[in-house]
Amino acid sequence: MMKTLLLFGIAVLISTSGFSQEQSLTLEKCLLRAEQQFPLLKQKGLYGSIADHNIKNIQTNYLPQANVNGQATWQSEVTKIPIKIPNINIPESNKDQYKLTLDVNQLIFDAGATRQQEELEKINLALNQKGVDIELYRLRDRVSQIYYGILLLRENREQLKATQSEIQLRLERMDASIKNGIALGSGSAVLNAEILKIGQAIIEVHYSTEALIQSINELTGLKIDESTKIEMPDVTIDAGLADVARPDLKILDLQEERLSGLDKLTATKIKPKLMGFGTLGYGRPGLNMLSNTFGTYGIVGAKLSWNVWNWDQTKTERQVFGVQKNIIETQKDNFNQNLRVALGSNLSEINKYKSLIETDNQIIQLRSEITKTSSSQLDNGVVTPTDYLSDVNAELQARLNQKTHQVKLSQAKINYLITLGKF
Repeated sequence: MMKTLLLFGIAVLISTSGFSQEQSLTLEKCLLRAEQQFPLLKQKGLYGSIADHNIKNIQTNYLPQANVNGQATWQSEVTKIPIKIPNINIPESNKDQYKLTLDVNQLIFDAGATRQQEELEKINLALNQKGVDIELYRLRDRVSQIYYGILLLRENREQLKATQSEIQLRLERMDASIKNGIALGSGSAVLNAEILKIGQAIIEVHYSTEALIQSINELTGLKIDESTKIEMPDVTIDAGLADVARPDLKILDLQEERLSGLDKLTATKIKPKLMGFGTLGYGRPGLNMLSNTFGTYGIVGAKLSWNVWNWDQTKTERQVFGVQKNIIETQKDNFNQNLRVALGSNLSEINKYKSLIETDNQIIQLRSEITKTSSSQLDNGVVTPTDYLSDVNAELQARLNQKTHQVKLSQAKINYLITLGKF
C-alpha cells in the first residue's frame, strides 16, 4: 500500500512539473510577460506617488498660511510728544519693547501661477512615465530579437538533423556495398566525417539556442525549454506612416508642452497678486505707541503686489523658452527623417524576403532532384561520396535559406511595426 502511494506521489510530482513548463509560446505572450516582469515598470507608480505629493503641496497655496513671530528689541530713541502741558504727565515709551504675533496670510489672486504649477507637475509626471515607456520599447525590441533568434536556430537544427539522417541512411547503404565489395572503404570515412561535422553544427545550434532560451526565461519569468513549441508570428502590416506611436516622439511633444507651461508660469511674475492678511498680537507697546503696558491687538487687511518692472527679465526668460521650443522642433524633424529612413529600410527588407521566398521552392525542388540523382549515382559508383555530399549540402543550404527567409520576413514585418511603435 505504501509503495502504491509513493508511486502515485511521484507521478503527481512529475505531472505537476511537466505542467509548469510552457507547452507553446507566442511572441505576444513573451512581450506581455516581459513587460510584467520589467523592474523599471514599478517606477511609473512611484513617479505617480511623487506627483501626487507635489501637487498636494502646491495646492496648499490656496490655504491660509499662519506664522508665529516673536521679537524683543531695545532702541536708542522712542516716540515722544515734545509738548509740555501743565498738570498733565505725558508718558514716554520704554526703550525695551516686546511683541508676539500670530500672522495669517490668505492668497486671493495669483494670476493663475498655482494652477500653472499643477499643470507643470502633471507634465513632469507624463515625461517621467514616458521615459519608462522608452525602456519598455527597447525591451520589446530586445525580446523580439531573441524570440526570432530562437526560431531561426530551431529551423536550422531541424534541417541539419534531416540532412544528418539522410547521410546516415546513405552511409548504411555504403557500408553494405563495402561488405559486398562493391564500394571502397574510403567512401564510408567521407560520409562518417560529414555526419560528425553536422553533429558539431547541431551542438553549436543547441548551445546557442540554450543561451537565448535562458535570456528569454530571465526577461519574461517563463519556463520554456527545448520541448516548447515556438510559434511563428502571423503578421500583417499597413505601409502608411500615420499614427506613429513611438514613446521617444511623444517625449518631444511633452517637452514642448512643458516649455509652454513654463512660459505661462513665467508670465505670471509681472501680473498683480492680491493677498489678505491678519495679525493677532500681544506685546509692549501695542498699536498705541505711547502705552507702556502689555496688551493685545489685531490688524486685518489686504495687500496688492505688482512687479511692474524687472528690467525685462521675464521677457528674456520667455524668449529663451521660445528658442528651446525651436530646438525641440528641429529634434522632431530629425526624428521623423530617421523614422522615414528606418521604415523605408524595413519595407525594403520585407520586399526582399518576399521576392526570395518566391524562388525558394523552385531552388529546393531542383536541388532535391539533383540530390536524388547523385544518391542513385553514388549507389552505382558513378560519383564519389564527396560529389554526393556537395549536392546534399547544396540542398541543405537551399532549405536553410528558405526557412531563414520565412523567419526573416516575419521578423522584418515585426521590426516595421516596432519602428512605428505599434507593437
